[in-house]
Amino acid sequence: MADKKVTQLTALTSPNDEDLLLLVDDPNGTPVSKKIDVKTFVGNIPSNTAITGTMTVSGNGTFSGSNTVFSSNVVVTGTLRPSSFIVNANKVTINTSITPSTNNATTELGAPTSDNPHDGTLFWDEDYIYVAVSNTVIKRAALSVFA
Repeated sequence: MADKKVTQLTALTSPNDEDLLLLVDDPNGTPVSKKIDVKTFVGNIPSNTAITGTMTVSGNGTFSGSNTVFSSNVVVTGTLRPSSFIVNANKVTINTSITPSTNNATTELGAPTSDNPHDGTLFWDEDYIYVAVSNTVIKRAALSVFA
């Protein structure tokens, strides 16, 4: 392989955790060629890395953090499983029932912020569906068995 340029190598379209990548460490100082496996490389991407354009995750993808933000067009074709709800292509499931103790959203959820208002927040229990319609008001609709 010493007689080939990197651009002449065969492309790998499905890397796995153990596959190796070639890195140049300190390219602006004293460059040294090193190796890193895919798992280590991906696991060490800095937390504030922005991905623009299209990102496709097939298989199992985990996104975590208190400020994980998805904006623009987010299409879920499989199952999205945050800790409190599941989004499938045809349904949303809220995993845990909550019975608010008051009809005040701020009392139930704490102070709202400009990037996290309470309006639109959903709750459910065995008897009601609750919707915070503003930062301070929660309304409810009674549930009944239908035939």
